[in-house]
Amino acid sequence: MEHYDVIIVGAGPAGISTALHLQQIAPDLASRTLVLEKARHPRPKPCAGGVLPDGVNILRDLGLNCDEVPHVKAMVANFQFEGRGVAATARDENLAFIVVYRPELDAWLAQKARERGLSIREDTPVQQVLFGKDGVEVVTPGHTYRAQVVVGADGAHSVVRRAVGRVHPRFARTLLLWVPPSSRSPYRPDQAYFEFSCITKGVPGYVWDFPVEIDGRPMRCWGIYTVNQSAGGMRDILRDVMAQHGYRLEDYRLYGGIIPQFAPEGPFAASRALLVGDAAGVDPFYGEGIAPALGYGQLAAAAIADAFARGDFSFQGYRHRLLESELGKMLRWRLLATRTVYRFPLPGVQRLIWWRSGSLINWAVEHLFTGWAQRGKGRRSS
Repeated sequence: MEHYDVIIVGAGPAGISTALHLQQIAPDLASRTLVLEKARHPRPKPCAGGVLPDGVNILRDLGLNCDEVPHVKAMVANFQFEGRGVAATARDENLAFIVVYRPELDAWLAQKARERGLSIREDTPVQQVLFGKDGVEVVTPGHTYRAQVVVGADGAHSVVRRAVGRVHPRFARTLLLWVPPSSRSPYRPDQAYFEFSCITKGVPGYVWDFPVEIDGRPMRCWGIYTVNQSAGGMRDILRDVMAQHGYRLEDYRLYGGIIPQFAPEGPFAASRALLVGDAAGVDPFYGEGIAPALGYGQLAAAAIADAFARGDFSFQGYRHRLLESELGKMLRWRLLATRTVYRFPLPGVQRLIWWRSGSLINWAVEHLFTGWAQRGKGRRSS
């Protein structure tokens, strides 16, 4: 049986962020940390790939430059209802919304972690997590590993979360696909679009169209997101919207997935265990996962370092630490927006929100929904 201080289950943005931040604040502890990944990079990942400036800033503070990953900068994000709405424009390129292809981003992060000496074992699915008074056992097909702390960064179907004894009470759903640009689309090729008309059709959420680069080619990522896991008609809505832009949905491969939603009452931690990324819960309004995952990793690393310094692995204060962090505040604001905007399917109400509230929406995007990474950095340095 191999022994480590920390085992991180999952080598996506949340798991790699946890490891890199741990190396930054407690390098000796990071040298006794193991990351286990069930697949091998670059691995498939159905994800729109949107990264808000908060995620870029967190990576920059780790000494990582997103310019090394193929991406598209969308200087304008359009929030629309029935084709009209609000254009949120980044003041400069550092505040731009970037779009990546997730397999490339995740592989790049894992490679950077390896280059810094962190230990990652791929093709190693975790089958079981067993908690004891003196540690945690992590069981894989070939080995059993033992550690003082386990971090669940293993996504929507987290084995670690199930071992903690809690399942997510609420899931969102997505359908998405990648297509070449269409000459029939009225959308700007360098802008991102969120269309909320599906709210009035029984699907509380939005249809998106993002620019992306895949294998050096300009592409578009289209998809539909809903906070209601049981909502029907998603495929039909996506097909109808895409048809207006010159696409036949049937001509492309469609991917689907579920997204665990953030809830303040979620467990987040247990004795000898922390949850990060999708395992902890994703922003429910947009379903944004990448930047929050990086933020979860930052908080988890600090909590782990504190736990080893005190010799107390209960993590009893982690929920408060998360909810009172700038990341936690942002997630709670987006939860409030979810319960407000998606609650009213009447077209008149949605037109009022998206056609008449441009200044309020721009203010909320800038001050409540984004900028949390920089605000958190200011708090830590004060």
